[in-house]
Amino acid sequence: MKTKYVAAVVVIILAAGIGSFAYYNETQNTGTMTLSVADAGISGATAVYITFSSFSLHKAPGNGSSSNASNSSNGGWTNYSVSTKTINILNINISNASLLGKISLTAGTYTMFRLYITKVTVDFTSLGNVTFTLMSPFAFVSKAITISAHSTTNVVFDFNLTQDLNITSKVFTPLIVILSVSVLAFKNLEYRK
Repeated sequence: MKTKYVAAVVVIILAAGIGSFAYYNETQNTGTMTLSVADAGISGATAVYITFSSFSLHKAPGNGSSSNASNSSNGGWTNYSVSTKTINILNINISNASLLGKISLTAGTYTMFRLYITKVTVDFTSLGNVTFTLMSPFAFVSKAITISAHSTTNVVFDFNLTQDLNITSKVFTPLIVILSVSVLAFKNLEYRK
């Protein structure tokens, strides 16, 4: 009889341990990414308004794990919606970059980024308010960035308005680079008596 109780206790302990491990592994393998934008400036303009609608991230194959098919260990593109946001990007730099979004991601390496743009309007001192035609619906950059569990990775994308804005043809070609990547790590804190 005593053996049955011991066996039952062992089974309960094993089940609790496996369940706890599965829960911890699934929920604790995430980090946060914040996406911000900045620009390199342009003369003759008093404002450059860019309207963003969403962004996409490409996860490298074979890193991280998740039961979410859109963000699986096979990698691939995942789209993230943000509230449509119009930002006056003129003279925004790394120290005052404008936040575009903040998302929770499965830990792993992300290799490509798309920032979707719906409208670009420029206020020129000599031409007034001009809406530009978009050469592409998104700005694209390819650079590997690792998201670690229990951390926040801040990414700042930089537009080069001198190259992006063709003033003669009124066409906006979104060329971006990643200006800065910084990581703030959080460690689990233990309470000790």
